Amino acid sequence: MQKNKKTKKMKKIALFIFISLTILLNANAQFYSVKTNLLGLATTNLNVEAGISVHRNWSLHLPVNYNPWVFSGNKRFQNITVEPGARYWFLESFSQGFIGFQSIYSRFHVGGTGKYRYDGYGLGVGLSYGYSKVLNKRWNLEFEAGLGVLWADYTKYLCKTCGAPQGNEKKVYLIPSKASISLVYLF
Repeated sequence: MQKNKKTKKMKKIALFIFISLTILLNANAQFYSVKTNLLGLATTNLNVEAGISVHRNWSLHLPVNYNPWVFSGNKRFQNITVEPGARYWFLESFSQGFIGFQSIYSRFHVGGTGKYRYDGYGLGVGLSYGYSKVLNKRWNLEFEAGLGVLWADYTKYLCKTCGAPQGNEKKVYLIPSKASISLVYLF
């Protein structure tokens, strides 16, 4: 029964990603963008974001972050996170300041740095502020910071590798939902 619930949940997530990508790829846009968060890469988090301008002052974005690594001492911050969202640009899309609105889904497995490890998922929303510095016709350097609220449902384990489950926990957290210095390519 538990496996059936997880399968249904994964199907809903896949459908959500498919619909988001369809909207992004079919919208009548002035610009498309693809970018990577250099801070994320520096912390071993593989990431890419697709963006599309849907109006002079509005754009839609779909970032995907993935970290599959397990480090020495069984340290890990494994996750796959998607944060579909929209931005309101004060001047025009992909130029200067903006406010961002994101939804958040993350599947994570974290541990190896303390007494416990955690395996679960989180759902949330976030608000951010950023600035995109135009470097030339095709390239931007973008800075973004934001806060979010995340509801997490996870199983807590006693030790780093072998501990018995200590039970399920469900909590709401205030988190830094965005922290990025990104290189953006426009086409």
